Amino acid sequence: MFDPPWRYREGFLVALALLLAGFIIELITPQPGISIPAFPFNMFAGLAFITTIVFLHNFYRGEPMVKWLSSIPAATSAICLVTMLTILMGVFHQDRPDSGGTAEALGLTHVKNSWVFLMSQLYVLTSLGLVTLRRSIPLKRKNTGFILNHGGLWIVIAAASLGTGDLHRMRMELHQGEPVWHAFEGNGNIRHLPFALELLNFDIEEYPPQLAIVDSHTGRLSDTDQMPLPYIEAGETIRVADWHITIEEFLPMATAKDGTYVYSEETGAPPFAKIRALNRSTNESREGWISCGSFKYDSEYIWLDGRNVLVMTLPEPRKYQSHVIARTMQDEPRELFIEVNKPPKVKGWRLYQVSYDQSRGKWSEISVLEIVRDPWLPLVYLGFIMLLAGAVYIFWIGKDRTETVNKPSIKN
Repeated sequence: MFDPPWRYREGFLVALALLLAGFIIELITPQPGISIPAFPFNMFAGLAFITTIVFLHNFYRGEPMVKWLSSIPAATSAICLVTMLTILMGVFHQDRPDSGGTAEALGLTHVKNSWVFLMSQLYVLTSLGLVTLRRSIPLKRKNTGFILNHGGLWIVIAAASLGTGDLHRMRMELHQGEPVWHAFEGNGNIRHLPFALELLNFDIEEYPPQLAIVDSHTGRLSDTDQMPLPYIEAGETIRVADWHITIEEFLPMATAKDGTYVYSEETGAPPFAKIRALNRSTNESREGWISCGSFKYDSEYIWLDGRNVLVMTLPEPRKYQSHVIARTMQDEPRELFIEVNKPPKVKGWRLYQVSYDQSRGKWSEISVLEIVRDPWLPLVYLGFIMLLAGAVYIFWIGKDRTETVNKPSIKN
Protein backbone atom coordinates (compact mmCIF):
# COMPACT_ATOMS: atom_id res chain seq x y z
CA MET A 1 0.00 0.00 0.00
CA PHE A 2 1.11 3.56 -0.88
CA ASP A 3 3.79 2.28 -3.24
CA PRO A 4 3.54 4.10 -6.60
CA PRO A 5 1.44 4.02 -8.62
CA TRP A 6 -1.48 4.79 -6.26
CA ARG A 7 -4.90 3.37 -7.06
CA TYR A 8 -8.44 3.67 -5.76
CA ARG A 9 -7.59 2.18 -2.37
CA GLU A 10 -5.03 4.89 -1.62
CA GLY A 11 -7.43 7.53 -3.01
CA PHE A 12 -10.20 6.65 -0.59
CA LEU A 13 -7.70 6.44 2.28
CA VAL A 14 -6.57 9.99 1.45
CA ALA A 15 -10.22 11.12 1.43
CA LEU A 16 -10.78 9.46 4.81
CA ALA A 17 -7.63 11.09 6.21
CA LEU A 18 -8.85 14.52 5.06
CA LEU A 19 -12.24 13.85 6.62
CA LEU A 20 -10.73 12.90 9.99
CA ALA A 21 -8.25 15.79 9.86
CA GLY A 22 -11.07 18.25 9.22
CA PHE A 23 -13.09 16.89 12.13
CA ILE A 24 -10.07 17.10 14.46
CA ILE A 25 -9.28 20.69 13.47
CA GLU A 26 -12.94 21.57 13.99
CA LEU A 27 -12.84 20.05 17.48
CA ILE A 28 -9.69 21.82 18.66
CA THR A 29 -10.38 25.28 17.23
CA PRO A 30 -12.22 27.62 19.63
CA GLN A 31 -14.55 29.15 17.02
CA PRO A 32 -16.78 26.76 15.08
CA GLY A 33 -16.11 26.80 11.37
CA ILE A 34 -14.11 29.29 9.34
CA SER A 35 -14.94 32.71 7.96
CA ILE A 36 -14.85 32.87 4.16
CA PRO A 37 -12.88 35.98 3.08
CA ALA A 38 -14.61 38.65 1.05
CA PHE A 39 -13.37 40.70 -1.89
CA PRO A 40 -10.51 41.33 -2.62
CA PHE A 41 -8.96 38.65 -0.37
CA ASN A 42 -10.99 35.81 -1.91
CA MET A 43 -9.85 36.93 -5.36
CA PHE A 44 -6.20 36.92 -4.22
CA ALA A 45 -6.67 33.45 -2.71
CA GLY A 46 -8.14 32.17 -5.98
CA LEU A 47 -5.28 33.62 -8.04
CA ALA A 48 -2.70 32.13 -5.65
CA PHE A 49 -4.37 28.71 -5.90
CA ILE A 50 -4.41 28.84 -9.72
CA THR A 51 -0.75 29.87 -9.73
CA THR A 52 0.12 26.93 -7.47
CA ILE A 53 -1.63 24.42 -9.74
CA VAL A 54 0.06 25.82 -12.85
CA PHE A 55 3.43 25.73 -11.04
CA LEU A 56 2.96 22.08 -10.05
CA HIS A 57 1.96 21.15 -13.58
CA ASN A 58 4.88 22.94 -15.23
CA PHE A 59 7.69 21.88 -12.90
CA TYR A 60 6.55 18.75 -11.04
CA ARG A 61 4.22 16.95 -13.42
CA GLY A 62 6.52 13.92 -13.45
CA GLU A 63 6.46 13.50 -9.67
CA PRO A 64 4.41 10.48 -8.50
CA MET A 65 2.17 12.56 -6.20
CA VAL A 66 1.36 15.15 -8.88
CA LYS A 67 0.76 12.41 -11.46
CA TRP A 68 -1.60 10.66 -9.07
CA LEU A 69 -3.52 13.87 -8.25
CA SER A 70 -4.30 14.19 -11.97
CA SER A 71 -5.51 10.59 -12.19
CA ILE A 72 -9.01 9.12 -12.23
CA PRO A 73 -8.68 7.44 -8.77
CA ALA A 74 -7.83 10.77 -7.14
CA ALA A 75 -10.68 12.60 -8.90
CA THR A 76 -13.14 9.82 -7.99
CA SER A 77 -12.22 9.82 -4.30
CA ALA A 78 -12.37 13.64 -4.16
CA ILE A 79 -15.81 13.75 -5.78
CA CYS A 80 -17.07 11.02 -3.44
CA LEU A 81 -15.87 13.03 -0.42
CA VAL A 82 -17.62 16.20 -1.59
CA THR A 83 -20.78 14.21 -2.39
CA MET A 84 -20.82 12.69 1.10
CA LEU A 85 -20.49 16.14 2.70
CA THR A 86 -23.31 17.42 0.50
CA ILE A 87 -25.53 14.58 1.73
CA LEU A 88 -24.61 15.45 5.33
CA MET A 89 -25.77 19.02 4.66
CA GLY A 90 -29.20 17.59 3.93
CA VAL A 91 -29.20 15.29 6.95
CA PHE A 92 -28.18 17.90 9.53
CA HIS A 93 -30.00 21.22 9.85
CA GLN A 94 -27.56 23.93 8.77
CA ASP A 95 -26.72 27.36 10.19
CA ARG A 96 -27.91 26.71 13.73
CA PRO A 97 -25.24 28.20 16.02
CA ASP A 98 -27.17 27.25 19.16
CA SER A 99 -27.65 23.57 18.27
CA GLY A 100 -24.68 22.37 20.37
CA GLY A 101 -23.64 18.75 20.80
CA THR A 102 -21.34 16.52 18.80
CA ALA A 103 -22.81 17.53 15.43
CA GLU A 104 -21.87 21.16 15.92
CA ALA A 105 -18.45 20.28 17.34
CA LEU A 106 -17.65 18.27 14.20
CA GLY A 107 -18.94 21.01 11.90
CA LEU A 108 -21.95 19.06 10.67
CA THR A 109 -24.36 21.95 11.42
CA HIS A 110 -22.28 24.40 9.35
CA VAL A 111 -20.75 22.18 6.67
CA LYS A 112 -20.19 24.99 4.14
CA ASN A 113 -18.01 26.84 6.66
CA SER A 114 -16.29 23.79 8.17
CA TRP A 115 -12.65 22.78 7.91
CA VAL A 116 -13.48 19.41 6.40
CA PHE A 117 -15.44 21.08 3.59
CA LEU A 118 -12.54 23.45 2.89
CA MET A 119 -10.10 20.54 2.69
CA SER A 120 -12.41 18.55 0.42
CA GLN A 121 -12.80 21.55 -1.90
CA LEU A 122 -9.04 21.99 -2.13
CA TYR A 123 -8.68 18.28 -2.87
CA VAL A 124 -11.22 18.19 -5.67
CA LEU A 125 -10.09 21.52 -7.19
CA THR A 126 -6.44 20.42 -7.19
CA SER A 127 -7.30 17.14 -8.89
CA LEU A 128 -9.63 18.76 -11.44
CA GLY A 129 -7.16 21.56 -12.16
CA LEU A 130 -4.19 19.24 -12.75
CA VAL A 131 -6.12 16.81 -14.94
CA THR A 132 -7.52 19.69 -17.03
CA LEU A 133 -4.03 21.16 -17.55
CA ARG A 134 -2.65 17.73 -18.43
CA ARG A 135 -5.21 17.36 -21.24
CA SER A 136 -4.92 21.02 -22.33
CA ILE A 137 -1.18 21.19 -23.00
CA PRO A 138 -0.57 20.65 -25.84
CA LEU A 139 -4.08 21.59 -26.97
CA LYS A 140 -5.69 19.00 -29.24
CA ARG A 141 -9.09 19.09 -30.88
CA LYS A 142 -10.07 15.66 -29.56
CA ASN A 143 -9.70 16.94 -25.98
CA THR A 144 -12.09 19.89 -26.45
CA GLY A 145 -15.09 18.23 -24.83
CA PHE A 146 -13.00 16.96 -21.90
CA ILE A 147 -11.48 20.40 -21.29
CA LEU A 148 -14.87 22.15 -21.45
CA ASN A 149 -16.47 19.68 -19.03
CA HIS A 150 -13.69 19.55 -16.46
CA GLY A 151 -12.77 23.23 -16.77
CA GLY A 152 -16.42 24.22 -16.44
CA LEU A 153 -16.85 22.07 -13.35
CA TRP A 154 -13.69 23.60 -11.85
CA ILE A 155 -15.02 27.12 -12.43
CA VAL A 156 -18.43 26.25 -10.91
CA ILE A 157 -16.91 24.81 -7.72
CA ALA A 158 -14.23 27.50 -7.34
CA ALA A 159 -16.55 30.45 -8.02
CA ALA A 160 -19.29 29.11 -5.74
CA SER A 161 -16.77 28.54 -2.93
CA LEU A 162 -14.84 31.80 -3.24
CA GLY A 163 -18.03 33.81 -3.76
CA THR A 164 -19.52 32.72 -0.44
CA GLY A 165 -17.77 35.61 1.31
CA ASP A 166 -19.42 38.14 -1.02
CA LEU A 167 -22.86 36.54 -1.00
CA HIS A 168 -25.40 38.61 0.92
CA ARG A 169 -28.95 37.38 1.45
CA MET A 170 -31.33 39.57 3.46
CA ARG A 171 -35.01 40.17 4.04
CA MET A 172 -36.82 43.45 3.53
CA GLU A 173 -40.34 44.17 4.77
CA LEU A 174 -42.20 46.82 2.82
CA HIS A 175 -45.22 48.71 4.14
CA GLN A 176 -47.44 50.52 1.69
CA GLY A 177 -46.40 54.14 1.21
CA GLU A 178 -43.21 53.95 3.33
CA PRO A 179 -39.76 54.06 1.64
CA VAL A 180 -37.34 51.51 3.16
CA TRP A 181 -33.54 51.94 2.94
CA HIS A 182 -32.45 48.91 4.98
CA ALA A 183 -32.81 45.13 5.20
CA PHE A 184 -32.23 42.49 7.87
CA GLU A 185 -29.45 39.91 7.73
CA GLY A 186 -29.94 36.34 8.94
CA ASN A 187 -28.57 37.18 12.40
CA GLY A 188 -30.98 40.09 12.80
CA ASN A 189 -28.47 42.85 12.06
CA ILE A 190 -29.65 45.82 10.03
CA ARG A 191 -27.79 46.66 6.83
CA HIS A 192 -28.34 49.94 5.00
CA LEU A 193 -28.67 49.65 1.22
CA PRO A 194 -27.68 51.96 -1.67
CA PHE A 195 -31.35 52.15 -2.71
CA ALA A 196 -34.82 52.45 -1.20
CA LEU A 197 -38.00 50.61 -2.11
CA GLU A 198 -41.50 51.96 -1.60
CA LEU A 199 -44.51 49.66 -1.90
CA LEU A 200 -47.23 51.17 -4.07
CA ASN A 201 -49.50 48.15 -4.25
CA PHE A 202 -49.51 44.43 -3.53
CA ASP A 203 -51.67 42.29 -5.77
CA ILE A 204 -52.68 38.62 -5.64
CA GLU A 205 -54.41 36.56 -8.31
CA GLU A 206 -56.22 33.63 -6.69
CA TYR A 207 -57.60 30.30 -7.77
CA PRO A 208 -61.31 29.81 -7.04
CA PRO A 209 -62.00 28.50 -3.52
CA GLN A 210 -62.64 24.79 -3.12
CA LEU A 211 -65.50 22.79 -1.62
CA ALA A 212 -65.00 20.24 1.15
CA ILE A 213 -66.91 18.25 3.77
CA VAL A 214 -65.16 18.26 7.14
CA ASP A 215 -65.67 15.84 10.02
CA SER A 216 -66.31 18.15 12.99
CA HIS A 217 -65.06 15.49 15.45
CA THR A 218 -61.64 15.01 13.86
CA GLY A 219 -61.23 18.22 11.85
CA ARG A 220 -60.32 16.17 8.77
CA LEU A 221 -61.96 15.73 5.39
CA SER A 222 -64.86 13.29 5.53
CA ASP A 223 -64.12 11.89 2.07
CA THR A 224 -60.37 11.54 1.65
CA ASP A 225 -60.84 10.20 -1.89
CA GLN A 226 -62.12 13.59 -3.03
CA MET A 227 -58.68 14.85 -4.02
CA PRO A 228 -58.02 17.31 -5.41
CA LEU A 229 -60.95 19.20 -3.93
CA PRO A 230 -63.40 20.56 -6.50
CA TYR A 231 -63.32 24.27 -7.33
CA ILE A 232 -66.45 26.31 -6.66
CA GLU A 233 -67.95 27.67 -9.88
CA ALA A 234 -71.50 28.89 -10.45
CA GLY A 235 -73.81 26.35 -12.06
CA GLU A 236 -71.63 23.35 -11.29
CA THR A 237 -72.96 20.18 -9.64
CA ILE A 238 -70.39 18.38 -7.54
CA ARG A 239 -70.44 14.98 -5.90
CA VAL A 240 -68.75 14.92 -2.51
CA ALA A 241 -69.15 11.76 -0.42
CA ASP A 242 -72.89 10.88 -0.54
CA TRP A 243 -73.97 14.42 -1.39
CA HIS A 244 -74.90 16.02 -4.71
CA ILE A 245 -74.03 19.68 -4.28
CA THR A 246 -75.26 22.33 -6.71
CA ILE A 247 -73.59 25.74 -6.69
CA GLU A 248 -76.49 28.04 -7.52
CA GLU A 249 -74.57 31.29 -7.18
CA PHE A 250 -70.96 32.30 -6.58
CA LEU A 251 -69.72 35.78 -5.66
CA PRO A 252 -65.91 36.22 -5.56
CA MET A 253 -66.35 39.19 -3.18
CA ALA A 254 -69.53 39.85 -1.24
CA THR A 255 -71.08 41.30 1.91
CA ALA A 256 -74.46 40.83 3.62
CA LYS A 257 -77.36 43.08 2.66
CA ASP A 258 -81.07 42.71 3.47
CA GLY A 259 -80.75 39.09 4.55
CA THR A 260 -78.77 37.98 1.48
CA TYR A 261 -75.33 38.50 0.00
CA VAL A 262 -74.40 40.91 -2.78
CA TYR A 263 -71.23 41.61 -4.71
CA SER A 264 -68.95 44.15 -3.02
CA GLU A 265 -65.43 45.48 -3.57
CA GLU A 266 -65.10 46.45 0.06
CA THR A 267 -61.72 45.66 1.66
CA GLY A 268 -61.97 42.28 3.35
CA ALA A 269 -65.09 41.16 1.45
CA PRO A 270 -64.69 37.35 1.14
CA PRO A 271 -66.15 35.00 -1.50
CA PHE A 272 -69.66 33.57 -0.94
CA ALA A 273 -71.46 30.68 -2.61
CA LYS A 274 -75.16 29.74 -2.46
CA ILE A 275 -75.39 25.96 -2.09
CA ARG A 276 -78.10 23.33 -2.47
CA ALA A 277 -77.07 19.87 -1.23
CA LEU A 278 -79.01 16.58 -1.64
CA ASN A 279 -78.06 13.32 0.09
CA ARG A 280 -78.53 10.44 -2.38
CA SER A 281 -79.01 7.87 0.38
CA THR A 282 -81.51 9.63 2.67
CA ASN A 283 -82.94 12.26 0.27
CA GLU A 284 -82.22 14.90 2.89
CA SER A 285 -81.50 18.37 1.50
CA ARG A 286 -79.66 21.40 2.81
CA GLU A 287 -79.55 24.94 1.46
CA GLY A 288 -77.68 28.09 2.39
CA TRP A 289 -74.62 30.31 1.91
CA ILE A 290 -71.03 29.32 2.69
CA SER A 291 -67.88 31.43 2.84
CA CYS A 292 -64.26 31.00 3.85
CA GLY A 293 -64.33 34.35 5.62
CA SER A 294 -61.51 36.87 5.82
CA PHE A 295 -59.62 38.95 8.37
CA LYS A 296 -62.75 41.12 8.57
CA TYR A 297 -65.64 38.63 8.32
CA ASP A 298 -66.30 35.26 9.91
CA SER A 299 -66.63 32.12 7.83
CA GLU A 300 -70.02 30.63 6.97
CA TYR A 301 -70.77 26.91 6.63
CA ILE A 302 -73.64 24.42 6.40
CA TRP A 303 -74.21 21.48 8.74
CA LEU A 304 -75.08 18.47 6.62
CA ASP A 305 -75.78 16.28 9.66
CA GLY A 306 -74.74 16.08 13.29
CA ARG A 307 -71.10 15.49 12.37
CA ASN A 308 -70.26 16.65 8.85
CA VAL A 309 -69.93 20.29 7.80
CA LEU A 310 -69.87 21.72 4.27
CA VAL A 311 -67.15 24.37 4.06
CA MET A 312 -65.34 26.62 1.59
CA THR A 313 -61.54 26.56 1.69
CA LEU A 314 -59.40 29.68 1.54
CA PRO A 315 -58.47 30.53 -2.07
CA GLU A 316 -54.88 29.62 -2.94
CA PRO A 317 -52.72 32.30 -4.60
CA ARG A 318 -52.10 31.80 -8.32
CA LYS A 319 -49.65 34.69 -8.59
CA TYR A 320 -48.65 37.57 -6.39
CA GLN A 321 -46.52 40.59 -7.09
CA SER A 322 -45.36 43.86 -5.57
CA HIS A 323 -45.55 47.14 -7.43
CA VAL A 324 -42.74 49.26 -6.01
CA ILE A 325 -40.72 52.41 -6.69
CA ALA A 326 -36.94 52.03 -6.49
CA ARG A 327 -35.06 55.16 -5.45
CA THR A 328 -31.30 55.80 -5.45
CA MET A 329 -29.22 58.86 -4.62
CA GLN A 330 -27.95 59.17 -8.21
CA ASP A 331 -30.68 57.91 -10.56
CA GLU A 332 -34.27 58.82 -11.28
CA PRO A 333 -36.91 56.76 -9.44
CA ARG A 334 -38.25 53.83 -11.45
CA GLU A 335 -41.23 51.55 -11.06
CA LEU A 336 -40.72 47.80 -10.73
CA PHE A 337 -42.98 44.77 -10.58
CA ILE A 338 -41.56 42.00 -8.40
CA GLU A 339 -43.02 38.53 -8.94
CA VAL A 340 -42.07 35.07 -7.72
CA ASN A 341 -39.21 33.73 -9.90
CA LYS A 342 -39.02 37.06 -11.79
CA PRO A 343 -36.53 39.11 -9.76
CA PRO A 344 -35.59 42.57 -11.07
CA LYS A 345 -32.15 44.00 -10.31
CA VAL A 346 -31.29 47.26 -8.56
CA LYS A 347 -27.68 48.38 -7.95
CA GLY A 348 -26.41 44.80 -8.27
CA TRP A 349 -29.07 43.38 -5.90
CA ARG A 350 -31.73 40.89 -6.99
CA LEU A 351 -35.20 41.41 -5.52
CA TYR A 352 -37.20 38.23 -4.86
CA GLN A 353 -40.85 38.14 -3.80
CA VAL A 354 -41.11 35.66 -0.91
CA SER A 355 -44.11 36.46 1.29
CA TYR A 356 -46.79 38.90 2.46
CA ASP A 357 -49.23 39.42 5.33
CA GLN A 358 -51.09 36.13 5.01
CA SER A 359 -53.63 37.07 7.69
CA ARG A 360 -54.98 39.75 5.32
CA GLY A 361 -54.48 37.72 2.13
CA LYS A 362 -55.01 39.68 -1.06
CA TRP A 363 -55.64 42.82 0.97
CA SER A 364 -52.14 42.70 2.40
CA GLU A 365 -50.42 46.06 2.81
CA ILE A 366 -47.11 44.35 3.57
CA SER A 367 -44.73 42.68 1.13
CA VAL A 368 -41.71 40.62 2.19
CA LEU A 369 -38.76 40.53 -0.20
CA GLU A 370 -35.47 38.69 -0.22
CA ILE A 371 -32.57 40.89 -1.31
CA VAL A 372 -29.63 38.97 -2.77
CA ARG A 373 -26.23 40.13 -4.00
CA ASP A 374 -23.89 37.53 -5.53
CA PRO A 375 -21.18 39.15 -7.71
CA TRP A 376 -19.57 35.77 -8.44
CA LEU A 377 -22.73 34.37 -10.02
CA PRO A 378 -21.71 35.25 -13.62
CA LEU A 379 -18.62 33.04 -13.21
CA VAL A 380 -20.82 30.18 -12.00
CA TYR A 381 -23.02 30.66 -15.08
CA LEU A 382 -19.90 30.61 -17.27
CA GLY A 383 -18.94 27.25 -15.76
CA PHE A 384 -22.39 25.81 -16.46
CA ILE A 385 -22.24 27.11 -20.05
CA MET A 386 -18.89 25.35 -20.50
CA LEU A 387 -20.34 22.13 -19.09
CA LEU A 388 -23.27 22.34 -21.50
CA ALA A 389 -20.99 23.16 -24.44
CA GLY A 390 -18.75 20.21 -23.56
CA ALA A 391 -21.70 17.83 -23.37
CA VAL A 392 -23.03 19.04 -26.75
CA TYR A 393 -19.58 18.78 -28.31
CA ILE A 394 -19.04 15.21 -27.06
CA PHE A 395 -22.54 14.24 -28.26
CA TRP A 396 -21.96 15.55 -31.80
CA ILE A 397 -18.42 14.14 -32.02
CA GLY A 398 -19.74 10.74 -30.94
CA LYS A 399 -22.57 11.01 -33.48
CA ASP A 400 -20.16 11.91 -36.29
CA ARG A 401 -17.89 9.00 -35.41
CA THR A 402 -20.83 6.59 -35.35
CA GLU A 403 -21.99 7.78 -38.76
CA THR A 404 -18.44 7.45 -40.12
CA VAL A 405 -18.10 3.89 -38.82
CA ASN A 406 -21.52 2.85 -40.11
CA LYS A 407 -21.16 4.56 -43.49
CA PRO A 408 -21.03 1.87 -46.24
CA SER A 409 -17.94 1.84 -48.37
CA ILE A 410 -18.31 2.20 -52.15
CA LYS A 411 -16.23 -0.09 -54.30
CA ASN A 412 -15.79 0.24 -58.01
